[in-house]
Amino acid sequence: MSRPAVSIVMPIYNASQFLKDSLGGLVQQTLTNIEIVCVNDGSTDDSLSVIQRYAFQDSRIKIIDKDNSGYGNSMNEGIKIATGEYIGILEPDDFCNTQMFEKLYEVAKETEADVVKSNYFEYSQKSNSNNYFEVLEGLEYNKVTSAKENDRIIFMRPCIWSGIYKRKFLSDNNIVFNETPGASYQDTAFAFKVWVSANRVVFIKDAYLHYRIDNENSSVKSSGKIFSICDEFWSMQSFLNVDKEKKERFSKVLQALKLDSYIWNLDRIAEEYKVAFKDLMALEFLKADYENSLDKRYFDDKRWEYIQNLIKKYKEDGMINTTANEGEIAILKQRIIDLETSHSYRLGHIFMVVPGAIKRIISKKD
Repeated sequence: MSRPAVSIVMPIYNASQFLKDSLGGLVQQTLTNIEIVCVNDGSTDDSLSVIQRYAFQDSRIKIIDKDNSGYGNSMNEGIKIATGEYIGILEPDDFCNTQMFEKLYEVAKETEADVVKSNYFEYSQKSNSNNYFEVLEGLEYNKVTSAKENDRIIFMRPCIWSGIYKRKFLSDNNIVFNETPGASYQDTAFAFKVWVSANRVVFIKDAYLHYRIDNENSSVKSSGKIFSICDEFWSMQSFLNVDKEKKERFSKVLQALKLDSYIWNLDRIAEEYKVAFKDLMALEFLKADYENSLDKRYFDDKRWEYIQNLIKKYKEDGMINTTANEGEIAILKQRIIDLETSHSYRLGHIFMVVPGAIKRIISKKD
């Protein structure tokens, strides 16, 4: 058999109830020259046995069975063994039209694209509704482009599963998932790395992927996840820092993307963590201000005012939020330790050294 046109990686954790739709849809793809890499991330339900039954009937399915290590590691392990010309991603609770990968691959070959991305459907099992969502609205369709030409691409929702990516492109640019615990926001950094690296991107208006919206949580309750989005942005900045051209072109754009993402996260986290998270927001943007990475051109007036007000009292008073309690200050201190000893910090060299002035702000609360 020739090399697969597309390898579809599916990270699976306790998703057996959805596999009939997701994996069942993959084996019926009209593009038959595919490879399906199922990564069982230590499921405790019968997901593995379901995958094995499909694999017994279809030799295109490869199985990685491993201890639970999180979404990012699962995706990286799946991509490592993938052999296809392009990589696709399918979440186990989503499903796709049978012609999805044939259509995306045809465009990729015609345009020699690094990435081909489509719109998608929002599917609700509760209401049995399936609505077309034009996530690419405002971008030009059927034309080769890149984020170097159009910054707006970077601000698009990650939705990494509605496209395909040339495997060699990912490898050549060292684009991998951040291997933080759990499954929190790893698509954010992956998408950013893709956009700042790709020279040939094609968007198509059609939709093939059905994104299940019923499973989204309204807030983040775990204290271990309140800073997960920050880990992704450290990874994104470190990715820029190892390439001078990318750093100069996209570091200021990254701050605007960070603000939107942090405000979104602030709205979702449990109330008892909001003060600590907002303080860390201020510290990170204060650091960006010290490094001349805040540029008004990348913010509208409302967002620029928000970020200036956020860091104003830190500049003037040198004080952290007066309502922060000892536990929240302890969290911030630990985050600074994590920040300076993190994998992202080591990869990105000096990118996240915390200025002494910021550390003194923390110490004033002792």
